[in-house]
Amino acid sequence: MSDSDGSADADEVVTLSVPEMVQATYVVTTSSPPEDVDVAAAQAALRLPEPLRSGALQMLAGPLLTLEVWPVEEAPPLPLEYLRMFGATPAELGAAESATHVVICQAAFRPGWPPAHEWHARGVAAALAQDLPGTLIDAFMPQILNPQQALETLPDSEGRVTLTRWVLVPQSPDDRGIWMTTKGLDRHGLPELQVLDVPPTLAGPWTATLSAAAVVLLRHWSRAVDAADDPAFVSVPRILTVTGVDVAEAYGDHVGGDPGVSVELPLRLDPPDQFDEQTFLTVVPPEDYPASSGEFLAQVCAVLFDTPSTSILRSQHTDEMDAAIATARAALPSARVRFLAGEIEPPAHLLVKHHLQTDEADEFVWSTVTSWADPDRVHGVSMSDAETDPAVRAGRPAYIEVEDIVDWGIWIDGEGIIEGGWTNRLLQ
Repeated sequence: MSDSDGSADADEVVTLSVPEMVQATYVVTTSSPPEDVDVAAAQAALRLPEPLRSGALQMLAGPLLTLEVWPVEEAPPLPLEYLRMFGATPAELGAAESATHVVICQAAFRPGWPPAHEWHARGVAAALAQDLPGTLIDAFMPQILNPQQALETLPDSEGRVTLTRWVLVPQSPDDRGIWMTTKGLDRHGLPELQVLDVPPTLAGPWTATLSAAAVVLLRHWSRAVDAADDPAFVSVPRILTVTGVDVAEAYGDHVGGDPGVSVELPLRLDPPDQFDEQTFLTVVPPEDYPASSGEFLAQVCAVLFDTPSTSILRSQHTDEMDAAIATARAALPSARVRFLAGEIEPPAHLLVKHHLQTDEADEFVWSTVTSWADPDRVHGVSMSDAETDPAVRAGRPAYIEVEDIVDWGIWIDGEGIIEGGWTNRLLQ
């Protein structure tokens, strides 16, 4: 398979367009604007370690890295609502809004590796935000950054970065699960990755999976772009092989991870439906995968993170268990009200435990709730494989009659059930 030309089978690769240049923009809001922004930028660059220092000074000497100062009333408006969505505190927003001037730092560079536009623009802008002082904004996210922490995201002495500090994984719940995307691959000229209908209980593992996939995709992309002469298009593998080493690298561990643990993630190129929408590389099950998409997502986590596919607790019919079920069912309507009002939101998820009746035996399984419009029926995703019903599998959509629900709980990844779960308390 070729990374840089069209010789590979078309079914084995995804062909992507390559922009001529990629850009980075950082904003520093301040009430102490520099008298000479070029001098201030050069002084900020001198505070960077080598080789970033020399690279930033070279870009400042030419047209690739520029800084401009604007009175706040003449500058483009700040994206305050997006800054709030990406975690800005009221104090940070207040400091940004009260500034009298805006310094706009922009850099442009060719796609490939290293991403000099991002590294040098962030380095100069962060150092400048410390010098003035001012509030540092990454306009790509957009996100307010702590200047010192922003400097710590720059490459180490061996040119390595922690990708999860540059590429985030936002998530949006819907009635079929969670929509997860990367946010940051576009810094390199790449489409963002996405995965659809993730079972809520797999949000944590799939954040790590997408981060590792971003490492692998960026590696293929950079090699292909760097190997091509003035490329307009390059090809990357349609199936990404992600290992435990890639997971570790995504989080800054460049020597850890298990190379023997690996999964294959097929990609589908999804162009925008409209001109102003976004192109995505969507992670999908293999074409011949025999089960549901949710089961594929669960299987990936089971292999990559050694998560169990089933969790079965045995119980006997007792007066205490009957009382626990009665307590849970009495509180179930209030749980639905809270769910519909949006009061149970990530990282918390609503779970229900429901009764399966088969010819063999009675069994109780947990499912996450994704939709509850009908008061008598819940739409969810099964959390485990059933022993008695082969149709109930981890990650598979579940349709649950409310009359079959015997317990409910609010669950947070890493903490377990933090509220409810009356029957589980007896079992444990």
